[in-house]
Amino acid sequence: MKVDFHVHTDRSIDAVHSPRQMVRKAKKAGLDALAITDHNCLFPKNEAQHLSKEFDILVIPGMEGGNIAIRKHWIAVGVDHPITKCRIDAVLSSIQHESGLSIAPHPHTRLGYAEYARIGFDAVESLNGSEPAANRRVKNSRHIPEVAGSDAHALPMLGYTWTEVDAEPTVESILESVRKGRCRPGGSTIPFIDLIGFYPTYILHRILREPRAACNAARTVIRDIRMERARESRYTVHHDLLPGDQISS
Repeated sequence: MKVDFHVHTDRSIDAVHSPRQMVRKAKKAGLDALAITDHNCLFPKNEAQHLSKEFDILVIPGMEGGNIAIRKHWIAVGVDHPITKCRIDAVLSSIQHESGLSIAPHPHTRLGYAEYARIGFDAVESLNGSEPAANRRVKNSRHIPEVAGSDAHALPMLGYTWTEVDAEPTVESILESVRKGRCRPGGSTIPFIDLIGFYPTYILHRILREPRAACNAARTVIRDIRMERARESRYTVHHDLLPGDQISS
């Protein structure tokens, strides 16, 4: 099966198109399944099932956690409830408790966990469609399962990057196959023209057409950044560690 484990919709502040549009495009692009992983927003299981039936492609509920701008990101797929923990060890424990799959996205970027294997992720995103330079830094010396995700934020970014998974067309089978390493990154990174084409598309659809919503969203991001920095400052005064980077021994 060709599975894209990292897809955003307009429910992420930095993406453009609706879940229905993204699922339709994924089907046309030849994917067999995709995980919708919006920022800090779990895609509803019932909506995923409805879209799966409508377009004959498996839609996997997921989310990408971590502050969108200043905190390291993680991906949870196949969970039933939003993960709200801050510490990464608590995040991974919650995903495991939900029988989900944890993925370390873009691990060698500013917002990625480079120590993904030691921390305890189930899999690492060794091929991110939007990060060709960072992908080359992935060594995976502990040989945990490797997956690929487009990190698509708009329609033209879909269909280039996927994971080949030896599994039946069910969420449970796909997650179990990845855990057992019956998967490999496939496809390629997104062509440069489609990457840079995202920005005018975003400006048109999310700023010019909805300026009030864009302003409100920007205020929310700025507020969250300030709150996060204040929280980290308070935490480091007492613990000398950032909450998201602390790991249980």
